[in-house]
Amino acid sequence: MDNNVRRDIEKKKEQYRKNVQVVVKAMEENGILEKRIQRLENLDEYYKRGERAKRAHRLITKGAAIEHILPESKEMEDADFYQLMEKMLTTAEAKETWKAYQEAHPRPPEGGDS
Repeated sequence: MDNNVRRDIEKKKEQYRKNVQVVVKAMEENGILEKRIQRLENLDEYYKRGERAKRAHRLITKGAAIEHILPESKEMEDADFYQLMEKMLTTAEAKETWKAYQEAHPRPPEGGDS
C-alpha cells in the first residue's frame, strides 16, 4: 500500500473519531445518553425480575408436588420439614434413584451454543 493511501485512511479514521465525538457531545447535550442508559438499566432490571419470577414459579410448583405426595407436610414446622427431607433424600435408595435419574437425563453442558 502506498503512502498516499495510508494517509488517506488515517485522515478518514481521524474524521470518523471527530464525528463520533460530535455525535456523543450532541447526545449528551440533549440528554439522549442518559435516557439510553436508563433504558438499558430498566431492561436489565426487567430480565432480573423475569429470572426471579421463573425461580419463584419453579419453587412453588415443586413445593406443591411435595404437598400433593405428602399432604401432612402442610402442617409441619419448617425445621421438621427440612429434617425429614434431609433424612429421606440422603438414604442409599434415594441416592441410587438420583444417580439413575441423572444418567438417564444428562444435563447439556453450560454455555453451549444450543
